[in-house]
Amino acid sequence: MRHAWIAGIALIVTACAPVARYPSSEASLEDIYVLRSIRDPATATSDGCAASKTGFEPLQSDAERTFSFWSISSAPDGHVANAKVRRVAGLRACMGPTSERPRQNFYAEIELNGMSFLGKGECTALLLDFPESKLFPVRCQLLLSGLPPPYVGGLLTTNTMTSAAAFGGDTQPPGYTQASIATIRLWRIKQ
Repeated sequence: MRHAWIAGIALIVTACAPVARYPSSEASLEDIYVLRSIRDPATATSDGCAASKTGFEPLQSDAERTFSFWSISSAPDGHVANAKVRRVAGLRACMGPTSERPRQNFYAEIELNGMSFLGKGECTALLLDFPESKLFPVRCQLLLSGLPPPYVGGLLTTNTMTSAAAFGGDTQPPGYTQASIATIRLWRIKQ
């Protein structure tokens, strides 16, 4: 029992840091983060989502969005014990339409651990009114670029729950984690 308790404490202490690097931090070619995003209210900028920057036309309304990213803690079996430990990153997003209604273009400017970088990809609504009315799960993916050395690029993916609540971490109807559980993988230059 004591060993399980020690392992649980070690997992919580490292929840804010990159996931363990295998086989050692010197040999690792990637840093992995598992974070929770929460949409924050923000004032849109006049040219923040210009097509000249994002590569696509923005949505007619609600194109520019701001998110805070929070570290999480989990139990030894992987179950998330706390989905909002400490704010560790921020993301400013621009969304734009595609030829398919459930899919949207997604451009992001990201701040993480003192680094600034970009992401470009898309989000896809998977279902409507599921697992109950006024909820819909979405998945997003961004290819990351503009990272400082020693990184060459990365990938951000999300498992998102969207609801009638535009901002904050509580869904409407209540009981679900909003907005996303995100995985960020940053790849290093091989020496």
